[in-house]
Amino acid sequence: MVDTRKSGLRNGLKLISPELGVLQHIFRLPRMDYDPKLVSFGVWPGDSTKVGGFKFSGRSSGCAPNWDNAILTTVGEVVERYCPAFYNRESLVFGSYEQLKERGAFSPREIALYHEKQYEKFDFPIIPFTEKSEVNWVECWDIGCGRKVLYPGSLIYIPWVEEEEWVAVTSSTGMAGHVNEHAAILNGLYENIERDSFTITWMQWLDVPKILIDREIRAYLDEKFPSNFEFHFLDVNLDLGVPAVFGFCFGESDFGKFVAVGSAARSTYADALKKVANEIGQAISYFRYLLGEMPDWVPDDNFDDIMNFEEHSIFYQKRPDLWHVFDRWRFKDAEKKINFYEKRTNTDREEIRRITKLLDDKGYSVLCKDLSTPDVRQAGFCSLRVIVPQLIEMAGSYAHYFSGGRRLYEVPEKLGYLVRDFDQLNPYPHPFP
Repeated sequence: MVDTRKSGLRNGLKLISPELGVLQHIFRLPRMDYDPKLVSFGVWPGDSTKVGGFKFSGRSSGCAPNWDNAILTTVGEVVERYCPAFYNRESLVFGSYEQLKERGAFSPREIALYHEKQYEKFDFPIIPFTEKSEVNWVECWDIGCGRKVLYPGSLIYIPWVEEEEWVAVTSSTGMAGHVNEHAAILNGLYENIERDSFTITWMQWLDVPKILIDREIRAYLDEKFPSNFEFHFLDVNLDLGVPAVFGFCFGESDFGKFVAVGSAARSTYADALKKVANEIGQAISYFRYLLGEMPDWVPDDNFDDIMNFEEHSIFYQKRPDLWHVFDRWRFKDAEKKINFYEKRTNTDREEIRRITKLLDDKGYSVLCKDLSTPDVRQAGFCSLRVIVPQLIEMAGSYAHYFSGGRRLYEVPEKLGYLVRDFDQLNPYPHPFP
């Protein structure tokens, strides 16, 4: 039986080159006193323009309790950001939905994008995506029904340079790099659900159940984190039937006081909570790096100036006066008990089928695009993007939050929560990197 972890480590080395590598260098980030007991790596990315791609962006890093898994997650994240910078213009199909619906074009009505009031802003650079909008489409697989569909290329590739007028500014939601295609698809599915669940909870300020930090969870956290870190975990499994957790942590490090966050969807609450804790741990070294890179950036109350995930991630480090945004969850009683020893019992393929069926039962599509480049494939990795168009995507630019999707308003109502209309949504930026 092949040890995919060892082979992944060996093959990952093939992607590192200071000249034409997917990444030029990989380096271990320092762990300071009172940092979480986790291993973190960062990278100096390669230049994709030298091998025919567009310039890929986004900082990549990885974190795990041990060095080998940390390196694998780091390389996987680089792969998932590198591959979407390449696409074949000759494979694009130009036209409108009305012109291409017989060829399987996906209906713009089913894609969760922007609210009509966002389009009315004089400086909003996005045009409404209608059935008459002429855009470039890309062939994808609908893994629920097994047929090919056409989906807008601007919602798949990053960066996208084809149209002068854009119908959206997409993010990396659903992108996954891995040594196993089924694991990549599953991770992409999880990320779609995780971000939809968190975004609805955050923007609607939902009073979701708070997870009780019992003896087992406390022991797990104490093993990896300083005792003065203040953790909070919320159950944000709304209506999709997949365990999802949003967590935040108040602490103090050499760079000062901070609030770090994480979210995850997994097959069990135990796995989701562990993933959230790992993301929170990874944030500490990332804060240290970004605060060093942006010492003079002080965001004001014009949140539209927050342009990317990096600025989102340190926004609340720069604005501790706004930490009250967490108070409704911070001071809420924790009552939900989870089984911290629960294990997933099915295979990746079985879990993909299960989640796809849950989404299909709600009328949601699951699309998949293989973005893998030849050099990445030769190194034994793959890069896929999983898209669930009806779910709410998390945006990196405050001005381009996806506030028009039906789920943002319909799900809270179905679950019996107070529903906020567009003008009453949480006005504060999300805290995610």
